[in-house]
Amino acid sequence: MTTTSGDKKENLVMEHLVSLTYHEKLTPTLNRFVDELLAGRIVGHRCPSCSRVYVPPKGYCPLCVVATGPENEVQCRDRGIVTGFTIITPVAYYGQKETEPFVYASVLLDDADSPLGGQDIVGIPHEQIRMGMRVRAVWKPEGERTVEGISNRGWGGLGSVVEAFEPTGEPDAAPEEYMEHIF
Repeated sequence: MTTTSGDKKENLVMEHLVSLTYHEKLTPTLNRFVDELLAGRIVGHRCPSCSRVYVPPKGYCPLCVVATGPENEVQCRDRGIVTGFTIITPVAYYGQKETEPFVYASVLLDDADSPLGGQDIVGIPHEQIRMGMRVRAVWKPEGERTVEGISNRGWGGLGSVVEAFEPTGEPDAAPEEYMEHIF
């Protein structure tokens, strides 16, 4: 804000903490997705034109620009392939909860065509994690599952219902199975 005092302009600075909290209902598509997650199932939508399956469902195919709805819902397995990963070493700062290195990975579910980003990988030393590794979801107990972090304004991940992903022990997937899903 600028005020004028004669010929001289003065800048006013207000030092106040301001926060806004939005509360909104989930879209019907996302609401259905959340209900299924709480029940221990992962669902997506299959595009009627190109047959790609999007998890979480968006209500449309972003490539074909075709609407999808409940009639296009498909259940996906909770197993998949690591398509990329990052080992994060936490930097100490006020409020930091993580103190040990951890992994965030993109996981392409077996029945899906869109990877889930930001998934924790556990049960294996970090130096042994690799692209193509087969993993499965470790679900939280039903009573501990929540919808925290899931919103219409951006996908919040599966962290409120799935503890992490762990190796299955199956042979790695061939690069051709996941190459187009690396980003």
